[in-house]
Amino acid sequence: MASSQKSAYGDQINATKSNSQCPIKNAQLQQNENDEISKLLQESVGEDGDQNDSFTLLKDLEAGCLTLETLPAEILMHIFQFLDAKVIVEVLGNVCVRFKDLFSRETYWKTRISKRWPKQYPPVYEENFNWIEACVEREEQHRIWNKAKETCAHISYKEEIYASVDTVHLMKGGKLLATGSRDRFLNLLDLTKYDEEDPAASKKLMSIVSSDKKHKGWIWSLASYDDTLCSGSWDCYIKMWDLNADLAEINKFKCKSAILGLHAEPNWLVGAGYNQFLYMIDPRNGSGEKKKFHRSPVLCVVADEKYVISGSEDKTMAIYDRRAGRVYKTIQTDSYAMGLSYGHNQLWMGDKEGQVHLFDTTYGSFEKVESYDVGHTGKVTCIQYSTGALFTSSTDKTVKVLEPTRNPDVITTLDSHTGEVARLSYQNGTLATAGSDSTVQVWIPKTIYESYR
Repeated sequence: MASSQKSAYGDQINATKSNSQCPIKNAQLQQNENDEISKLLQESVGEDGDQNDSFTLLKDLEAGCLTLETLPAEILMHIFQFLDAKVIVEVLGNVCVRFKDLFSRETYWKTRISKRWPKQYPPVYEENFNWIEACVEREEQHRIWNKAKETCAHISYKEEIYASVDTVHLMKGGKLLATGSRDRFLNLLDLTKYDEEDPAASKKLMSIVSSDKKHKGWIWSLASYDDTLCSGSWDCYIKMWDLNADLAEINKFKCKSAILGLHAEPNWLVGAGYNQFLYMIDPRNGSGEKKKFHRSPVLCVVADEKYVISGSEDKTMAIYDRRAGRVYKTIQTDSYAMGLSYGHNQLWMGDKEGQVHLFDTTYGSFEKVESYDVGHTGKVTCIQYSTGALFTSSTDKTVKVLEPTRNPDVITTLDSHTGEVARLSYQNGTLATAGSDSTVQVWIPKTIYESYR
């Protein structure tokens, strides 16, 4: 009985296959598909949950032909919009040639971002912008920070910290964290050692170096490159430390002022001096020079291979041309800069009044785009841009995670500090902040935290 039923069922399947073959796509349709693919992508990516008129195309397909190879591209795009961009890139793009072709098209990723976040992105045009990586990063950062209490391992670190923390600096893909404070302690922490199951014991294991003998003054600025950490202090020294030798001293340079900001790269250091000077040093031979572009203390400095940008209490930003060896442009501001972030043809500035300002640096223009009130009620002490989010810290005791767009919306406000937030550092998904409450706060996404276990 069972055997005869199985045979009959098999015959029915074979009959169905022989009588209902999928229609072969004609040559004209094949030719038009490539010409119309961008339009299909635009029409297929709608708001979450929206229906699409293109679903009527399903009625034209026989039931036996509903396969991945016969479904119209717009229907596939509508289905896949409910998946994370990271899943599409890392998994679906490797399933078949058709998926790989669909998801290699820039139009899909542009449309996907603009439908969810309609404000201008990137904030400033960038040639050869990687839309795939940007979409993955934006969705990931929004997912993480929208529910940070659920998606992050949060560390409140205060071991061997006895005074206000003025600076933090993440290195090595966010695995190492350096901190500097007014008790003159320079701390180096291994964040991979933290364990949520036993936070007290793991915090002790995290400490690689904790010393108050590295500087004789408040440690105010940190920077790094490769395996070298650099620190600037109120003792007027810039010092270099070996990350692979428990912060053994490599070199030191005496300045004539406290160093409030620091930029470091192989064979070149720039320190922002309280005495209005910028100190430019070649650590290979200790040679250097000091440049005076301001009439008040220099609070912050950023640089790339072309320019050095410094912000001062005199309400100016000086753009120094490294190749020409002179000031290229001076920007007058309504309030002085306390934090700068530079890259991707953008210069972001946070000021004393709690405002955030965007400048377009394309082709060295450094033209102001717009100013924004992002909700801070105190000074913006630090700002850092990434393709996935914009981070700001403030004396109002908060850190804001913002959308990386023009006129950025707030994703979340972090209020773990009970005192002013002096500095922040963001790298590879991990965020660290320094506070006057003598603590360092760290947020590590659970996906990264679990990879450390």
